[in-house]
Amino acid sequence: MNKKQEIYWCLKENDHDALLDLFDRDPNTVRRGLTRASCDKDEYIARQVAAFFGFLAQKRASSQPEYFRETIRRRLWGMNDESGNMDWVAPEIIANIVAAEPDLFGEFAPIMIEAALKEPIFFPSLLKAVNTLASKDKKLIEYHLPRLERLFGS
Repeated sequence: MNKKQEIYWCLKENDHDALLDLFDRDPNTVRRGLTRASCDKDEYIARQVAAFFGFLAQKRASSQPEYFRETIRRRLWGMNDESGNMDWVAPEIIANIVAAEPDLFGEFAPIMIEAALKEPIFFPSLLKAVNTLASKDKKLIEYHLPRLERLFGS
């Protein structure tokens, strides 16, 4: 089984420990594989990617914060209209990373929310992202709360 197949297998089986082991051996290959998987037509796989990034941030963000900052920056770029707005699960991925380590990555929450509010394609993922952030700390979304309430209700 090649790395791509192994990553997909881990996502399908919800085997975060095996993905963590892969990450520890080759973090950049895992990021590339997860980026591909996040665009999968199977919504379950894309949601698993978002959940795994949160798990991974809980386990490794304190020792490798720049890896996660780079991941967040790449996801924000994927939300940008110049990139084609193709990274529709990016808000959830960013929210899971931020919620795992808000002291390290909290400043990215309002940036992600602002970017997602500009494009309706991101609204379903934004709703999940906002719920993730609010369940961790409502301060992560408070600046945008009036706009979010108008969009999604309470």
